[in-house]
Amino acid sequence: MKKILLTKEVAQLLRLHEEYVRELIRQRKLKAYKEGRRGGYRITSEAVQDYIDRKHREMEVSKR
Repeated sequence: MKKILLTKEVAQLLRLHEEYVRELIRQRKLKAYKEGRRGGYRITSEAVQDYIDRKHREMEVSKR
């Protein structure tokens, strides 16, 4: 079963501001879904890992 995280939890995990995490979601750089009409975003642990992996690849390319 996938672990589901809130934006606040993802922000703490990645050491980012919570609003920046929301911006990543809006820009579709971090996959998430909304819970209910007024609910916050929910992010799977797999989506967080995909984001981290993608950032690492980008760093490797920029070092060349």
